[in-house]
Amino acid sequence: MKTLAFLFLLLTQIVFAEPSVLTDPVPATTDTASDTVTSPSSDIDTLFSGVSTAGLTLQFTDLPTPPYVGEIIAVTVKLTPTDVASGNIEYTLQNEEGIRIFSDTPRRNVKDDGVYDTFYFLVQSPSVRLPDISATLTSNGTTSETLIGTPLTATPLSPPSGFANVLADKFEVIDYKTTPYNNESNVVIFTVKASRCNISDFSIPNAIKQGFESKLSNVGESQMTYYVIIPNSEESLKFLIFNLKKQRYEALSIPIVVDDDTVSTGQSDLSPTDARHTELKVGAAAVVVLMLFGLFYWRREKWYLYLSAAPMFYIVYALLPNQNICVKKDAPVYLLPIKNGTIFEMTLQEEHLEAEKEVGDFIKVHLDDNKVGWVNKRDLCTN
Repeated sequence: MKTLAFLFLLLTQIVFAEPSVLTDPVPATTDTASDTVTSPSSDIDTLFSGVSTAGLTLQFTDLPTPPYVGEIIAVTVKLTPTDVASGNIEYTLQNEEGIRIFSDTPRRNVKDDGVYDTFYFLVQSPSVRLPDISATLTSNGTTSETLIGTPLTATPLSPPSGFANVLADKFEVIDYKTTPYNNESNVVIFTVKASRCNISDFSIPNAIKQGFESKLSNVGESQMTYYVIIPNSEESLKFLIFNLKKQRYEALSIPIVVDDDTVSTGQSDLSPTDARHTELKVGAAAVVVLMLFGLFYWRREKWYLYLSAAPMFYIVYALLPNQNICVKKDAPVYLLPIKNGTIFEMTLQEEHLEAEKEVGDFIKVHLDDNKVGWVNKRDLCTN
């Protein structure tokens, strides 16, 4: 009887109890503790929690005025909201005409009202169309509406003779040097710094030969080391550039002062020496010897003779014939003693050439056709 009473009470409790988690449907979760459970994608979104995914807008600002053909122009776009600068923005540029991108990476300026990215383009023809531009925030794939590029009309220049084919805000020759090339011509090497200039297009009309020894092209500041071979009858090297700030042509002139001494250069700059010619040094030493001999005969003191030994030794050393060196077959002969310099000739066979002096790893040699060049020490014969 007691067992039946116990079973009766147990069934009564089950009927009137709260719904079971085992038998009833699971209700919607309302516990606030469940808010702490996150997915991997929400972790990424948290990094850019301040970025608005719905309001990504793009617009042109400060469009360039009608440019010149050959000018580098700036095209600035404004991207909002400002906090997108914390993420990675990828731009798509397409459908441009008459221009080419000069710098792949835009220059960024973050202000209170937006992110300003500036692209630079080189104008190549009178008819120009700016590119269609869109921006994508790579963190979440948000893409702005596409800005439609506007047309521009560029002005072609009608340059006078002597134009060196460059336009620049600033173009400055900072160093130069002239050395003999052969019996009829000289080689002028000079270093230039320029701003907002496509320095790669630099070219001097009517030069016998010319080229870059080194070149660094940037929008803010470009630099080059350039060589030009001209007739030795020329007293100066003259050319024209177009000054964009002054809106006019400017004439530049490099005086021709022939220096037989070596050219001392680095990879990106020119450092000309200021030494005198060997003939002048020998002449000065001879004058000193004569003066000391004169003092000896006048005062009959032997130490004047001892003093004259040094300049006499220099005269003998300077007048000694140059040493001949053996150069391998197919060895390059460089125009100047510069790393990655211009090769203007190759030796056709193993040759014995007159060596004059050394600069670093290079030796100055006299060729059979009265030209002067430089060979690397690694190209000398080993036997």
